[in-house]
Amino acid sequence: MSSESFCNWLEPVNFSHIDERKKIHLLAPNINVQKWLQTKYKSKIISAAQVLDLDIDSVAIDLEDPQGTLPLEPRPTNHPLGTSQQHFNKKYTFDSFVAGSCNEFAYAACLAVSNDPGTAYNPLYLYSPVGMGKTHLLHAIGHRMMQTSTMTNIVYISAEEFMNEMIISIKNRNMRDFQERFRNADALLVDDIQVLGNKERTQEEFFHTFNALHTHGKQIVISGDTDPNHIPGLVNRLTSRFSWGMLANIQEPDLETKMAILDRKSKESNIALSVEVCTFLATTVNSNIRAMEGVLNRLNAHASFCKSTISLNMARKVIQSLGEESSARASLQNIQLAVAQEFDLQVKDLISRNHAQSIVYPRQIAMYLCKRLTRFSLTDIASIFLKHHTTVLHSINKIEQRLEQDDNLQKIIYKVVNKFETPRISKYL
Repeated sequence: MSSESFCNWLEPVNFSHIDERKKIHLLAPNINVQKWLQTKYKSKIISAAQVLDLDIDSVAIDLEDPQGTLPLEPRPTNHPLGTSQQHFNKKYTFDSFVAGSCNEFAYAACLAVSNDPGTAYNPLYLYSPVGMGKTHLLHAIGHRMMQTSTMTNIVYISAEEFMNEMIISIKNRNMRDFQERFRNADALLVDDIQVLGNKERTQEEFFHTFNALHTHGKQIVISGDTDPNHIPGLVNRLTSRFSWGMLANIQEPDLETKMAILDRKSKESNIALSVEVCTFLATTVNSNIRAMEGVLNRLNAHASFCKSTISLNMARKVIQSLGEESSARASLQNIQLAVAQEFDLQVKDLISRNHAQSIVYPRQIAMYLCKRLTRFSLTDIASIFLKHHTTVLHSINKIEQRLEQDDNLQKIIYKVVNKFETPRISKYL
């Protein structure tokens, strides 16, 4: 499913319990989400449970607060996509965002924009790899603007939804309605802007929308997976406008921030997580916050199925299973590239005949990680380094011996491993 569908329909849903009839009970935040899950995702949830070999036969979608939850007004038919005030994820607020050294500047910029829209930083451009909290901050801005301003038309939309809605409008010959919807917004929050790369017609429409809003002092907040200058296929006039205001980069969280995030998420979900388990997860799961939440949710499900508390041994098994499921994502070529970047080298240096220590050491690390993070044989690994398989074996042994006592090497391994999307266990941990 797309990330937009996940954010709209599954992310706001909470796990309740599994009853004696093997029925899993989920809690939807409102009637719209409840009905959508019942019609679109019930069977898919059961299928996923069967693939995971979970003892679940059926699904119940309950309301989180049956007494206090009122049905939301349906979206206007001429605006099928996007998010207005009612649709901001209630979990994504500034209070629930864990700020640390990695994201404190972005957090402060978003807070300033939400308190003084159209004045502080306009536009505000957030960028980071996936799963670092950009969508959380966009929703938090929307919540705060609703609370502290008189704005009545705050629009949150992904770039993909913007493009799809434009296509629908062209097809139905109602582009005027489409343009009025966005150009009359009090604030426009756009997620995943990199999707517009190479989409010339959509970029042109977004360019005019941007100009109309900016000219009238309306707040624009944009997020992307990289800075504007590095989005493939983005026209120069958009690149320059995105840089007019403030660029805020969200870095990978450090160990302390990751532990704080795990502590916050576990408390929000009423998950009992010991300091020992929390430390283990923070040091083994990669820096993608979304990945950490996924591991935490899976641990909670396992504990519920087994009717036991979350132990360190359970955490190890879950992490190992996740690593096995996704080992193919760390390709040999990606590992070479990641190590080369870490040492400010090029991949061609790693496969060269250069025997200088400044090249040999990174090469040994790359060979070690290729073996630990993939299922390729020594011969396969040797072939991409243009070396003999005995050289690979020697390199692996050298790194393993050095890891036991070299703290700096441990940090390098940890940093490189965290560049990949999936949770891993490093050999030295």
